[in-house]
Parts: sequence; structure tokens; C-alpha cells
Amino acid sequence: MGKTDKKPWEEAYRDMVYWKWPGSSVPDWSIPSAVGFMERALKLEKGAKVLDLGCALGYHSIELARRGYDVTGLELSEAFLEVARQRVEEAGVAVNLVHGDMVHLTFAQEFDAVVLWGNTFGLFTDEGNFETLRGIARALKKGGLALIDMQNYTKLPDKLEKGWEFSREDKNLLFLTKGTKDVLRARFGFTVIAIDLASGKRHEMPFSWRLYLLPELKRLVADGGLNLLGIYGDDPKVVDWKSRRRSEPLPYSVEGFTGNAAKRILLCQA
Repeated sequence: MGKTDKKPWEEAYRDMVYWKWPGSSVPDWSIPSAVGFMERALKLEKGAKVLDLGCALGYHSIELARRGYDVTGLELSEAFLEVARQRVEEAGVAVNLVHGDMVHLTFAQEFDAVVLWGNTFGLFTDEGNFETLRGIARALKKGGLALIDMQNYTKLPDKLEKGWEFSREDKNLLFLTKGTKDVLRARFGFTVIAIDLASGKRHEMPFSWRLYLLPELKRLVADGGLNLLGIYGDDPKVVDWKSRRRSEPLPYSVEGFTGNAAKRILLCQA
């Protein structure tokens, strides 16, 4: 496949006005729970080399390092990396933070596991998504595992069809969110518009995912050099969210992957 197009979403991860807003922060309890699920699904052994792709502000990389893993976090946004470096230093853990593009990975059989978390997969063009999978396959040691988190095709378009728009305001900012969809290209998402109430400055942050039908996705994964071992989901009719304690791993399950699941979490092997 050819060279990827210019990334239209890159500005969304460069402008920190949204990411530093308290309303966008990740709850502290959710990080250990997410990493607990990663440990279980990937069957991680202490000291395992883990690549956290699109590590953002370093939340999961730091928690993985706390648990005794050799972690490399790769992130394209320099603004994110600046925050992540500060957070790693404050946490007192060792994380190898690397500036790089997951569409053009150069690692070769270095990692026991790769994590691509937070709905990052699908942001790119079809070529970029394919190259990301190829890069993951190359980065893994033989038999290594990858966990790839993404939106479920049947759920996000349904939300947008029902009018997924909202506004939020604090003393400094007005946030407006409007759903976007391009049915012909199978891209769905939303645009966050932040308006500085003092200056009137407008910040626009577009998020759009290419959502694949399951047969398309299976073929893409196989062509990228990975074996699909299973798909986890979060269907609330199947997955028990109410009785679990916050400290426990997220209860995603293979049985929970249904048309009603918001998540599709792929477990793949090199």
C-alpha cells in the first residue's frame, strides 16, 4: 500500500486546551482496572517488554511500569509527551518515552506485547491503519500478543444517528460537540469546539474513525501479519459491570462482544 495521506486529526492531539480541561481527564480508578485487564488478556509475565502505542499522557505506561514491566511508550504528539515525561518523573518509574508515528514503526521483534488502547486504531486512512497493523506484527517477538482497542461498527453510527451532540461550560471555556459521519468512507466521529470565553478564541478538534465491518477487519488483521485469537466486548447485558469493584480488572469478555457492545478489543498474535 502507498504512502499515507496527511493526518487531518493531528491538530486534535496538539492543541492541549481540551486535554488539560478537567472534564476530559481519565478517572484515576480506571487506569489500574484497564491495566489489570491488559495483564490478564496478554498473560504478561513480570519483566515482559511492552510497547504502549499512542501512550498519550502516559497513564497506562506508568501503571504498567509500576507493575514491573519494561515499558516503551510511543507518541506522535510532542505536547502529550511533554506532559507524559513530567508524569513519569513524578511517579518515580522507568518508562522509555519515544516520539514517533505508529503508522511508520521501525521496531523489529523487540516486544513481548503491544497495547494500542483508547480508540486510536481507525483514526488513520485505510493505508495508515494497515501499516499500523504491519508495524505491530514486526515489533512483536514470535508468538507475542497485541491488544487493540477500537469502536464497534454497530454502535457509534447508531449514537450519531440519534443526535450525539452536547455542550458544556465552565468559568473559562464553552465546549460544543457535534457528531460527524461520512457513510461512503465509513468514517464516523465528532468534532469538539472549545471557545475561550474571555478572548473568544475558537479551538476545533476533529475526531473521526474508519469503522470496519467484521469481515473487513479480520482480513485487514490477517493481511497485516497477525493472527486474530479473539475479540472482547462490553455488552452491558452480558458483562457484569455493577457488582465489580473499581480496583478489579475491567470485565471485558469474549461473550460480551455483540452488536450491542460499544467496544471491539482485538487479541492478536504475531
